[in-house]
Amino acid sequence: MSFPPPERITIPILDDVTLTASWRETLRAAREQVARMQEVPLDALTPENILEQWDRDSIALEDVTGPISILNNVHPDRRVRDAADAVMIELSSFESEIFQNEKLYDRVRAVRPASPAQVRLQKDLLESFEDSGVSLPSEKRRRVREIDERISEIAQDFEKHIRENEARLTFRPEETAGLPRAWLDRVERDPEGNAVVGFDSPEYVPFMANAENESARRRYYVAYTNRGTPENLALLDEMVRLRREIAGLYGVGSYAHYVTRRRMVGNPETVRRFLDDVREVVAGAEQRDLADLRAIKAELTGTALEETRLHRWDLSYYTERVRERRYRVDQEELRKFFPIERTIDWVLGVCERLYRIRFERAAVPLWHPDVRYFDVREAGTLRLLGGVYMDLFPRDGKFKHAAAWPVRGVSRRFGRTPISALVANFDRSGFTHDELETFFHELGHVLHGVLSETQYNHHAGTSVQRDFVEAPSQIHEEWARRYESLRTLGKACPECPAIDRSLVERLDAARRFGQGILYARQLLYSDYDMALAGENPEGALETWKRMEGATALGHEEGTSFPGTFAHIADGYAAGYYGYMWAEVLALDMLSAYGDDLMDPEVGLRYRQTILARGGEEPARELVERFLGRAVDSRAFFAEITGKKRA
Repeated sequence: MSFPPPERITIPILDDVTLTASWRETLRAAREQVARMQEVPLDALTPENILEQWDRDSIALEDVTGPISILNNVHPDRRVRDAADAVMIELSSFESEIFQNEKLYDRVRAVRPASPAQVRLQKDLLESFEDSGVSLPSEKRRRVREIDERISEIAQDFEKHIRENEARLTFRPEETAGLPRAWLDRVERDPEGNAVVGFDSPEYVPFMANAENESARRRYYVAYTNRGTPENLALLDEMVRLRREIAGLYGVGSYAHYVTRRRMVGNPETVRRFLDDVREVVAGAEQRDLADLRAIKAELTGTALEETRLHRWDLSYYTERVRERRYRVDQEELRKFFPIERTIDWVLGVCERLYRIRFERAAVPLWHPDVRYFDVREAGTLRLLGGVYMDLFPRDGKFKHAAAWPVRGVSRRFGRTPISALVANFDRSGFTHDELETFFHELGHVLHGVLSETQYNHHAGTSVQRDFVEAPSQIHEEWARRYESLRTLGKACPECPAIDRSLVERLDAARRFGQGILYARQLLYSDYDMALAGENPEGALETWKRMEGATALGHEEGTSFPGTFAHIADGYAAGYYGYMWAEVLALDMLSAYGDDLMDPEVGLRYRQTILARGGEEPARELVERFLGRAVDSRAFFAEITGKKRA
């Protein structure tokens, strides 16, 4: 089968009525196709009429639901977001319906694959059938479907309560002392001249890092940790109970057992051993970091060291003071080094060199004027590879964090080009170094999707094992840190302050300070996630209070972090450990670049070996093929203790 050169495909910008109508027609057609496939005679099964037809039908479904999934989180019209919420819940129900269809299961199981990609596709589909309960007795199968549908509703509501939160806090002028002039100039003011802020990153992050008034930081911190409550706490408790029930229906020890059997780790015992290894290494680093912060708090507040207590709303503030004093690094001052437009040009240029591609800005329909779109083309031939949307600045009703959406997956078999969307909430005045790392990180996810070359859509891009999915984005953060990449910024922005080796070394040293606190917190999140997915989970908030209370800083009364922990309400349940597990792989893969992070030969090999392969092979096989050896964790353990990697 041959296809004409690919043409640009873009996201349709739908209103709520058209969105719903498009979904209804797509669902009707999908059900008709299911009815046809389930009647294919068993003696007439072929890879073409089962496996390839399955992928073709999945593409038709994704053509509509992929765009809806991103509009669900970014469209400025609440009616569209609400309509998309309903579609995503119905989509989850339809997927449960498909994977509980015994006739389809029998046909997928009986067909004989004709290629390695088809073998992998069949394996993945059979696991999805089994995970949906197709082999369970009818009553249990019905209950699994009910639970799956309810969990999908909960996940949508959980994120919506955070996304749609319209609460505002008011701070008097004396409470904003220490904030950068740029922050003071851009925030909303009430008639009395007080600052009025919500929970978007450009408002919250600088405040917590710079506001001198501790009571103001405390008030903002407490409000931030309660922005999804109390509704989300009740939803999380219900979700935990339902997940525990799923484990019981399958006869496994816990929801963690149910989930991890499909992951790289294989079982929760491996997760716990990994987390124990992290715990052993990170404890001392955390204590050293906290001692430094306590000392500087005592000095700046004029209190005796033995009487000085650190709180969680102190961490960002005093970490920045240490970085300013010890390393002469001021995150807010760094914005002038990384102006938004020129920095985006530079970052894309880095990727162009590494992966032999080109980004071309193009005019297409957009859901908001802030959004930008790029064609991604092969360098030299200018063959269209896919498209990238970037929605980088905060607004009401928009997704509140940073993430990438795989809107449209590739399929070489069907001549399909991919689309990914990068969504963030950056400050328009420029990137801090932390934000630059975030931009590189999310672009790593985007390129995993756009540079994928898998045979089938099912394996496209980030459709990999969950505890590997972060590795291609985590490795990308390094290009925000190293001199060999940062020194090239001057070509994209000649008028920007020069970045010399001394500054890069100070940035790296400043970044490494506080790693013990950072990874101790990641460890807590992972332990907490595994506790909720464990054999005998208790109430979400009660468990959190107990576990956070056992940490060095304890639990701050009045805070309700679990109500904001959207990761474990969605795809990272029994999987949050995957951030650190994947980082082991990411930091080890960096060793292939040696002393030249800008080596295009290694970059191309990385593209072809890791990014292009998507989920066509197990992640460990891809990584070890790229490295030419087994995985080594030494670079990761050096990172989490704040040491330089060898």
